Amino acid sequence: MEEQKIIIGGLRINYRSFGQGRPVLVLHGWGGKSDSWIAVSEILAESGYQVIAPDLPGFGKSGDPNVPWITDDYLKFAEDFVAELKLDKFCLVGHSFGGGLAAMYASEHSDKVKRLILCDAAIIRAQRLNWRQKFVQQCAVTLVHVKPWAKSYGLMAPSMVKVCSRFFYRFAGVRDYQDASPIMKQTFKNIIKDDLRRFARRISVPTLIVWGKEDKSTPVDDAYALNKIIDSSKLEIINGCGHNPHRTHASRLSLIISGFFK
Repeated sequence: MEEQKIIIGGLRINYRSFGQGRPVLVLHGWGGKSDSWIAVSEILAESGYQVIAPDLPGFGKSGDPNVPWITDDYLKFAEDFVAELKLDKFCLVGHSFGGGLAAMYASEHSDKVKRLILCDAAIIRAQRLNWRQKFVQQCAVTLVHVKPWAKSYGLMAPSMVKVCSRFFYRFAGVRDYQDASPIMKQTFKNIIKDDLRRFARRISVPTLIVWGKEDKSTPVDDAYALNKIIDSSKLEIINGCGHNPHRTHASRLSLIISGFFK
């Protein structure tokens, strides 16, 4: 495994490279980084692939954007990264947010992508709030109205507001948002508003959709919907698996990926 750094669009980008052979580009999810794909990358490298996994801008050891980004900015980054590394006829794997980005790239550059794997991909941006998120949303609204009153009576110090906010975000399952910088928080808001099904409909490369059956972040219903949207795509559901099969089912996921590539 090699860890390298390059400059893309003025940002210092960190990426990892594993093995030699047919190139495989891996795009991680929101809040993730190349580290989270080490297990899968090492298994694929042993099977004769060169796996390249960047830390996307704003994550891992890569630099943060100077201003909030939108999805098109991340697509431009992916295009520049591929051009800088001179990748061609490569296999593309995208997880969650990286899955949405992979779908965008594959729809625009079918000449470069040999095969595409969408893993629990965040493509369908429907407004879905689970009961915890609805509860936190209501608490946030209440806090906005209560905070000025409580502050005037000395009942709520700034430190207490910060502690309460952190608790609510973690309880809602959006800890990544709480821990992000102001620029990345706004970037997150920009990203989740953009439904990417328009890109999925234009995908023409051989595509495999891999999903954890117990995924709570991007429900398995999305997998079946994408299977219908993307012509001739194949679908693989991993039982007993949540949103992160690369962490919890690395061997199984690697076997599925290498099987599709062959």
